[in-house]
Amino acid sequence: MSLHLPTLALVVCVVLLTTTVIMTLVGLTQRTYRGFWWWTAAQGLTLLSAICLLLRDTHPWLPALSVLLWLQWPMTMLVGMRQFYARTDFRTPQWMDGALLVLGFWALLTLEQHMPDDLGARVASFSFVSIGFFLYAAWQIHAIRDWRQSVYLKALLLYLVSAALIQVPRLLSGLSSWGAPVIAPDHIQQPAVLVALVAGVIFSVYICLLLTYERTEHDLRESHRQLRVMADFDMLTQLPNRRHFTEMGAQALRLSAPGSAALMLFDIDHFKQINEQHGHAAGDEALKLVAGSARRLLRTRDLMGRLGGDEFVALLTDTTVKDALHVAQRMVAHVERNRRSLQQQPLSISFGVVQVQPDENLTDAIRRASQALDEARSQGDSRFVSAEDDDGLPVFSPSQTLGHSGF
Repeated sequence: MSLHLPTLALVVCVVLLTTTVIMTLVGLTQRTYRGFWWWTAAQGLTLLSAICLLLRDTHPWLPALSVLLWLQWPMTMLVGMRQFYARTDFRTPQWMDGALLVLGFWALLTLEQHMPDDLGARVASFSFVSIGFFLYAAWQIHAIRDWRQSVYLKALLLYLVSAALIQVPRLLSGLSSWGAPVIAPDHIQQPAVLVALVAGVIFSVYICLLLTYERTEHDLRESHRQLRVMADFDMLTQLPNRRHFTEMGAQALRLSAPGSAALMLFDIDHFKQINEQHGHAAGDEALKLVAGSARRLLRTRDLMGRLGGDEFVALLTDTTVKDALHVAQRMVAHVERNRRSLQQQPLSISFGVVQVQPDENLTDAIRRASQALDEARSQGDSRFVSAEDDDGLPVFSPSQTLGHSGF
């Protein structure tokens, strides 16, 4: 079937104008990323190629310009991909893209000068360069690690390879007619191939938009994750806050044997004085030191959180109060070693510990441990006090001195 070339060029112009306008409007009104405007430029230059083809009879140099503007599409799209996936280690440096583009242009212009009337030679050389550009772009995009997970990258890669393959018959027709007079130009030029390529270019517009929306959706998910972390964790110590610790602790108690867990509250003695005498920066360093030491000493199945201020909490599964005392002693020693190595101000820690009762919820256990901690504070610095439940009232065991850190 013969296609009327001027009509085809007009239709292509209208369609490419529509896609270019869509890309431009999206770029001006929506959030985009690096590389998007290169994709838009690729569509715009392809539109200019169609306009040159439509006006080919006006000036003799327009057909050659149309060919050059068409050939840029895969390489310009590739530049956008390089910027969109800036962290990808592509197989060649970016200057190679430009060098290949210039080399292809130069070869076609040279052939046009020396063989202006050989349609077979021009079609064959154009097809060869175009196939090379499409395959080169596909080879580079294949280096993007995300292509295995992204449906849109797979679709773009499939189009690039298909666009190269559908041009092979035209290449063979041009080679067979090289240097020979042409009776049926459409047999060599194969306008249907142009229609298929333009359809693919239009398809790529939607792929670019979908890649942009995919990146936006990924960024939104990451923002939500970070917001969730900020809502659940104390940013200074990187520990769960009171609400998140309570949620995780309640779940841990449900999974543990009744009465097998110990709850330990501890804080820094005279923390207010540290802030007043040495500044809030010193207080922050003290909090991070205690939190870091506790994290290193606790087991992976234990839970730890910051209740607020300088008060911390730890839920030790399958642990007795006596075992918790050994944990507290090791923690005090660990804090002291790190404090000396970091040349920080002296500090000490006091502890209030309870054995969580079989029928007791986490909130009540924290309340009893807080009362034991208050008792420890009243007896001096670096104290360890445990409380046994008796009709809901704490009965404190004799306090034990853990040793003073730096005093």
